[in-house]
Amino acid sequence: MNRIHLYLVLLSVNIIILSLNRLTGLTQLHLQPFEFLRLLDFNAMLPIPLMAVLLYYLIKSEITGDHPFRKTALYVFLSILFIAGIYLFAAGSGTHEVTNYLHFRFCTTGQSDSAFCNIIKYNDDAFSHYVYYAGFILMNIALMLIEAKMPRKKPVSGKDLLFISVNSLFIGLGIFANLAFEEIGIDMYIFTFVMLFAIYLLYPFRIKLKKLPIVFYFASSYSLGVISTLIYRSFLSK
Repeated sequence: MNRIHLYLVLLSVNIIILSLNRLTGLTQLHLQPFEFLRLLDFNAMLPIPLMAVLLYYLIKSEITGDHPFRKTALYVFLSILFIAGIYLFAAGSGTHEVTNYLHFRFCTTGQSDSAFCNIIKYNDDAFSHYVYYAGFILMNIALMLIEAKMPRKKPVSGKDLLFISVNSLFIGLGIFANLAFEEIGIDMYIFTFVMLFAIYLLYPFRIKLKKLPIVFYFASSYSLGVISTLIYRSFLSK
């Protein structure tokens, strides 16, 4: 569990960096040549998602080990879903960050209704989101199903679950920070789906809770993020 704890901590650090990158003014400077991107867009397109998918792969490696399930057709299929998810996640990140930068730099005034700007805005606000979240769902579902098919033979301790719970607070707070103050969009539905899917895989909790620590991490972190966002938007933001 030591390596798994490390990878989950790094995932939490990654979402903290993502939140700081998106919600603060620290990364607004433009990059050369030609001011082709802001540092904000560059970070969100390359180092941040790259760190996320590398950590997902390392977690997957820790789950599988030399388990005999790796020789089954279902494992091959789930691995293909996982790889497809990584590709779509990366393609969506690249498309969104570039078009988001162009949208807000050139298409908020003046020629904002031109054919060029309509293409930019559609790629920014719609198409890139569909691709990104398709990849996001595939990565998360594949990873959780792989663990569900290869549960730990030795259950984790209560101390491990406590550490995972504390660690998941950072993911939950990151989700809240990125959702609570914006109009509800596809991201809220995606995160809710991941939460419900993780909870479904954990049932019955008495048997599975200590055998599926990665699924537990997703269930606790996304539950915190989604539920806190719904409470804030329903009762506290009015």
